[in-house]
Amino acid sequence: MAQKKIIVVGANHAGTAATNQILQLSPEAEVTVFDRNSNISFLGCGMALWIGNQISSGDGLFYASAEALREKGATVKMECEVYQIDYENKAVLYRNKDGSEGRESYDDLILATGSSPLLPEIEGSHLPYIQKAKLYQDAALAVEQIKSDDSIENVVIVGAGYIGAELAEAYQRVGKKVVLIDALDHILGTYFDREFTDLMAKRLEENGIELALGQKVERFEGSDRVERVHTNKGSFPADLVVMCIGFRPNNELGKDRLELFKNGAYLVNRQQQTSEPHIYAIGDCATVYDNSIDAPNYIALATNAVRSGLVAALNVCGTAAESLGVQGSSGLCLYDLKMVCTGQSVETAAEHGIKAKMCEFRDLQKPAFMNEAGKNPEVHLRIV
Repeated sequence: MAQKKIIVVGANHAGTAATNQILQLSPEAEVTVFDRNSNISFLGCGMALWIGNQISSGDGLFYASAEALREKGATVKMECEVYQIDYENKAVLYRNKDGSEGRESYDDLILATGSSPLLPEIEGSHLPYIQKAKLYQDAALAVEQIKSDDSIENVVIVGAGYIGAELAEAYQRVGKKVVLIDALDHILGTYFDREFTDLMAKRLEENGIELALGQKVERFEGSDRVERVHTNKGSFPADLVVMCIGFRPNNELGKDRLELFKNGAYLVNRQQQTSEPHIYAIGDCATVYDNSIDAPNYIALATNAVRSGLVAALNVCGTAAESLGVQGSSGLCLYDLKMVCTGQSVETAAEHGIKAKMCEFRDLQKPAFMNEAGKNPEVHLRIV
């Protein structure tokens, strides 16, 4: 019996999880992994800690390597881009770093192409020192700039989601003057209700970060590099701009053939199958099933990516498995203010047409009779 040929396109969290699971369940399978980057498994959630000098190096932000996958039996092609799918003949066309091209057939194809930062066409956006925050290379560049480029004094972060808020703290920790801009009138508005985001905003401001909320960036100004950011309400000096306004699913390979979600992600069932039965999509390029709204949704988290990779791998290896769905659990810490959430907030529930009820509870983190109780902040819970 011929060996089953499985291709995995993309080898970050989802692709790495799927590949490891396949190699464990079906060691006889012929698994080929493509990735256009030079490394895999970078934990971008630790980027701000590295930039803010809270960890000494980025080495610990990797948990897998191409060499480890090869040792387990996979063929791994790094810095190699799959640029087309031949659906009729079940093959992918790829291009190596040196420009040479090739073709590889498959029985099952797993798309784990991830997502890319949104970089809208804004006047002046081509200027040097306007950067993104996603890959290891982005973080390494930021760390090197902090060490060697004394010209960077004013840092503007565009986008006050998780990454933007954490990077604002990181750059302030290393002595930069930081402005955090967002079109919404409160930070982290898609995750927490206003009562909580107000606490976060206050904590940032108490530590010297200027908030420019309810403002939309209209243009960047500069000659040899960015020097100023102009919004619809004001302008801010900028020696460095970091764009953190969100991510778009990388759907170039299948957008003309596979069914898509409203934001362009591949729409998958609970087995991670796309509209083509032998093509699966996992991680940030695909939807997840959101239990809190009982429908497909787009929630780009590493934990969701790993789960989706495991589910796809089980099905490819012949074990019928379905995702249990997710709740979108996440958390962050801003200047020791720790916030966690899962499911819907009151505000996002209303946006989905859900008439939510809530109850709230406050108490000390430790019992009052303990000596250290007074050193710990109050815990504030909201159950929706």
